[in-house]
Amino acid sequence: MKVRRVFKQAIIWLLVIVVAVVGYFVFTVSKNLSMINSNSSEIVPLELTKNINILLLGTDQRMPNEGARSDTIILININPKTKKINLMSIPRDSRVDIPGHGFDKINSAFNSDYFSDGGVNLSIKTVESILGLPEGSIPFYAVVNFQGFEKVIDALGGVTIDVKEAMHYHSSTGDVQIDLNPGVQHLNGEKALEYARFRYDAYGDFTVDESGNVLGRVERQEELVKALVDQTKDIRTIWKFPSVSQAIGEAAKTNLTPGQITKLALLLKDTTDKDINIVNFPGKPDYIDSISYVVPDFAKLKEIGTQYFGLSTN
Repeated sequence: MKVRRVFKQAIIWLLVIVVAVVGYFVFTVSKNLSMINSNSSEIVPLELTKNINILLLGTDQRMPNEGARSDTIILININPKTKKINLMSIPRDSRVDIPGHGFDKINSAFNSDYFSDGGVNLSIKTVESILGLPEGSIPFYAVVNFQGFEKVIDALGGVTIDVKEAMHYHSSTGDVQIDLNPGVQHLNGEKALEYARFRYDAYGDFTVDESGNVLGRVERQEELVKALVDQTKDIRTIWKFPSVSQAIGEAAKTNLTPGQITKLALLLKDTTDKDINIVNFPGKPDYIDSISYVVPDFAKLKEIGTQYFGLSTN
């Protein structure tokens, strides 16, 4: 009887500990995610009965409230039924028709110093337009600057990348310093940002080879996303959520609510790099009026919009 009583007491204490840990986890994650700076006063419903489009914008902003361009533009389509992801990186120098402003580089759509209505909304309208998607097809966004990117990568524990070539560049003003040697290596936030930003080789931002493969910085950014998804499977656990959610809360501006972020995290908790389909951007580098652009194939872009970024789960 004494042994049974001791056993029952141990079970009770174990339950108390579990409840305390779960309570701490829920409180911490909720608190951290609530720090996210949302620019939207209205909550956009997250419906798991249709595909979900999210526009990720990495900006070159260094100081609060300064004008910034979208240095990285990635459109993500999540199929909640199959849990598969389509991903397309749009070159920042793409020459596109920005609604209300005419043709310009797509990264300028985010710059409020350049266009008075520049920002997230104009960037979304521009991407929807070039893909032939109805207005409202991209309801969600997330914006992160350089410093925020580094924080998130560090919270995730870094990322292992096979750096295929020497990457060295020091700008004349000293604001960009990149030093990476070839080989497989584990990169922290600072070095991962260097890898994502490097474009000072023969391929630049965007080059297409004879087989239609995308090379250059766009390719590296896509590789980085796939590596992060695959290598962070082990941190998608209750124990890692608080630190990761804190980094996201401090780094990101998004209209996704804390509850929606948690729902997406749970939906994709078993996702690997094999579940990600990279969609190549159809375009070619060219010079127009002595300005370097990526000139898109707009007909193919609209086909891509229908095939990979529609909202139907079929």
